[in-house]
Amino acid sequence: MIIDRLLQDSEAATESQGFFSQLAEAFSPEVLMSWEFWTVASAVLLVGEILTAGFLLGAFVPGTVLSAILAALGVGMQGQLWGFIAGTLVGLVVLRPIVIRKAQEGGVPSNVDALVGESAVVTEAIGADAPGRVRIRSEEWRATAANDIELGARVSVVRVAGNAVHVQARD
Repeated sequence: MIIDRLLQDSEAATESQGFFSQLAEAFSPEVLMSWEFWTVASAVLLVGEILTAGFLLGAFVPGTVLSAILAALGVGMQGQLWGFIAGTLVGLVVLRPIVIRKAQEGGVPSNVDALVGESAVVTEAIGADAPGRVRIRSEEWRATAANDIELGARVSVVRVAGNAVHVQARD
């Protein structure tokens, strides 16, 4: 339906109608409530969701998909709008919290956060009141500990604070 309207002879339409009349005809309820319109709206929302964060635009997609299906089945404008409202509510109330929860899960630690739990070897003795040094993988780090740890001891990284790691002796 939309494609047919776009393929009409534009010169004949321009001569017989003004710009606003053409615009009103192009955005008539028959066009806006077609399955093509809802499909294009779904695609636009998905592209917008890809370019943004927060799964807000994507939450409207179930509504547009449901409306496209209803339009393809021949349901009228009011049924399509109710389908859009119902699908959007499902997207906002049910799907959005699930997607946000999954996106905010811890994931795999990286950078200095990945050092927590790593094994290290003391390369400079660590005192309870004086920092020492440890080798983690192939890097040397300034290290602190709650109690004295001797040179050569194996330790575990407890936390990273700035440019130093806090370690504890391994059992």
